[in-house]
Parts: sequence; C-alpha cells; structure tokens
Amino acid sequence: MRIVHFNVSGAEAGHSFYYDHHTYHIIDELTKEGHEVIRVDPALELGPGRSVDEYSEVALRQMKELHRDKGIHLFFASAVDYTLSGEAIDEIRRMGIPTVNMNWDDLSHPYRVSEVTRHFDLVWTTVRENAHVIKSYGAKKLMVMPFAANPHFFKPLDVEEQRVVGFVGSCYGARARNLCTLAQSEVPVEVYGQSPNDVYAKVETNNPIARAMASRRDGWTRLKRSLSFKSGRQCVTAALKRSLMEPMSSFPEKNPHAGSITYSKGPSFEDMVRRLNEFALSLGSIELASTYVFKDPLLFIRIREFEAPMCGAVHLVNRMPELEEYFEEDKEMLFFDSPEEMVDKARFYLDPRQDVARQAIRVQARRRAEADHGWINRFRALGDELGLAF
Repeated sequence: MRIVHFNVSGAEAGHSFYYDHHTYHIIDELTKEGHEVIRVDPALELGPGRSVDEYSEVALRQMKELHRDKGIHLFFASAVDYTLSGEAIDEIRRMGIPTVNMNWDDLSHPYRVSEVTRHFDLVWTTVRENAHVIKSYGAKKLMVMPFAANPHFFKPLDVEEQRVVGFVGSCYGARARNLCTLAQSEVPVEVYGQSPNDVYAKVETNNPIARAMASRRDGWTRLKRSLSFKSGRQCVTAALKRSLMEPMSSFPEKNPHAGSITYSKGPSFEDMVRRLNEFALSLGSIELASTYVFKDPLLFIRIREFEAPMCGAVHLVNRMPELEEYFEEDKEMLFFDSPEEMVDKARFYLDPRQDVARQAIRVQARRRAEADHGWINRFRALGDELGLAF
C-alpha cells in the first residue's frame, strides 16, 4: 500500500521537536511491514511558523504530484487547525483518497482540531473521555484507540541493568513531584532530561499561573478555549490550586537535587531505547498538567506506556482502568495509586531478591506489547473501517 503521512514539524514558531515520533514510530514500522510510506511535511520546505494556507498549498501540490505518479491509497495525517485547512482535505478526498487524522492531545487540547475534524473520512482519537467532544466537531467516523510502539525499533537490548528508577524527558509537573519524592525517599533515580530548575528557569518552580502570564497571548487563548470542555476546566482549576499552594507548601520538587537523583542530558532517540533497557524500573507519568493536586487526577496514557514495555522495560506508572486493559498488573506492568505506594513498589522491585521476578516482567511486557500494541495492529483496525487491507 502507498501511504502519505502528513505532519508539520515545529509548526509553531520557536517550537522544536525533541524526538521525531512520526519517523521512528509509524513510518518505520509501516515500511518494515511492506508498505511504502511517503512523508509530506511542508515545514521542511517552508520552515516553522507559517500560515495554514501556506502549509496547505505545499501539501496539496505534493499530494497531486504523488497521486499522478503512482497513486496514493491513504492520506494519514497528524493535523491540527493551524497546519492543514479543511479545503485542502476536501480536495484530497475528491481525488478518491481515503483520509484519516490521528489526534494526539484530545484530553488537554481537543480544540486544536475543531475545524479540521469534520473534513476527514475517519478520525482516530487516543482519548476515550473526550470522544464526545470530537464527535461534536462533526466527525464523520470516529475510532478510539491508544498509542502504540514500533517493535522493530523499540526492542530489548543486551545491556547491563542499572539498579535505579529511570526517566527520560524533562522533569516538570507530576513527573517532577514523583521523581523527587522517590529520590528524597532514598530510592536511586536517574533522569535523562532537564531538571525542574532548568525547565522553569526564571519562573517560580511549577507555578502554572505565573507561567501562563509569562506567555500572555498563548496562555490566555488556551485558558479561554479550555473552559469550553470538562477536562479543560479541570486543568484550569488544578492550575489555580497548584499556584495558590506554591508559596505555602513544601513540595518535593522545590528541592530537585535533594536525595539520590542525578540529571543528565536528554539522549538521542536511539539512545532512549538503550536507557529504557538499562533502567531496572522505568517511571511513567500520566497525571495530566497540574491535576495531580486533586485526589482523583486526570490520567492520560502517553506513548511512553507503549515504548517502555516494547523495550522490555519494567514500567511503574499510575493505576488507570484503561491501562489495566492493555497490560496485566505485576506480570507486564506495575501500577501505583499514591506516592507512598510508588515508593514502596520501587523499593520492593529494586531489591536484589526480586531480580528473577523483574526479569520475568521484562519478558512478558515485551511479549504483550509485540502481540497487541504495534502500530500495525492499529492500522489494521483503521483498514477494517475503511475497506483497506494492511
């Protein structure tokens, strides 16, 4: 099958991608499964921060050329309102090409696809909770499926295990709270990414309102649009609560270098796989924004929850009923309900007496991820809806 994958890298001025998820995840796996995947990324020609009309013009020109050449069987996009216009999508559909859009942030930012949604033949959201919001935007057909991981790239490696809890990524929000809690409880922690001090720079540590004020135009626009849906209002309320708590509370992340924690430069995409293999335990962070200040925070299953087990990592993450559908507790993934349980489980599984049990989880995590959670599994489901054979 000949597939066009559309996305705009760094479409917002000043934004750069830390990792190119699209290439290492979707494009690489589909190619290895025997499909021809052609990337259409107008930012490679125009650069970041250009208008939706400019990006759409380039995308349409390339699509017409590709379709005239050998034909295109599927237009698969990760598009938002400021990267592709509805008129461009309609024009692609008139060529007889099925169109699919994959949404990446529908729990916190569903409004980013409020215009493009109704123009696609099928929309894929990874968020069950806001499926009704996407439907309200006029989705012709909607599928709810989680992320996945490429088993050809995210795979077990023969490396020496480090007896630490590890995390790859910038350390802020709930992840900063959890990592610092572990370190200050004498659990060894290694972070490959920025420390909270580096993330927040001149803004007081993890004060969401102060950060919003520092980015007035974008911050106030997001605030206004967030008030239009439930999870957005919860995020706003949590940000207010967290900001009010900041000056009068002693949060672990206020001392980000205390305890047994080290910070190193974030690795390349390739090195991330090695790090996930090296960690005795990989920490997951699925509490959305500042909602971890609530008794029942909003939980958002991220792509790491599939990358880690695909690597054969022992992943320790917040308990979530949906995630428990994908991985069996204590056999394929470890879950916790509180910071206290997180610390207890980390200590237990770092104990040398649990080495055999931990290695068994590694094997079973990879087996489950490879069987059920590759991107080809998701695309076969899409194909069933569209009458395409993957």
